[in-house]
Amino acid sequence: MIFIRGIVSIKRITRFTLKQLKLFTGDKHAVIGLPMRLTVSLIIGALALSFILGYILNPCLFPSKMVVTVNPMVNVIPSGSDQKVFSITVHVAKVDGAPVSNANIIISGLGGAGSNFTNAHGETVVELTAKLEKGMNEGYLDIFVEAPCHETFSQNNMIKVVRET
Repeated sequence: MIFIRGIVSIKRITRFTLKQLKLFTGDKHAVIGLPMRLTVSLIIGALALSFILGYILNPCLFPSKMVVTVNPMVNVIPSGSDQKVFSITVHVAKVDGAPVSNANIIISGLGGAGSNFTNAHGETVVELTAKLEKGMNEGYLDIFVEAPCHETFSQNNMIKVVRET
């Protein structure tokens, strides 16, 4: 008796599942909107992911500007020499005058490069070796400054190097 009841229950379950399968495959209206729903879901998910990653990679929504001052602006290589080691003082501040600490300063050009980070007063000294080739009496160095929550500052030909005549 138990065996017969088990077969009857299996038949009912099988019949019920087959009915559901026929309803699912026979309903053509449910499949028509499926690609559009998937596309919309994919677009919304991609937008949400891009906002999240954008905030993680750059937590500042409105980065502030920096004022970069360099001293000396003109550096001199003595006559009879092709190269010299320069110590260039850089001061980085916000527009309101507050110092910017931990700003990465990179000065490059004329065959040399140097970098350093600013201190709590927004100042640093960058040392680099600049070389003027024979026949050249002047050249220029580029500066690149990057700090968290600030716009990147980049200026080509900001520092002049001349040969003493």
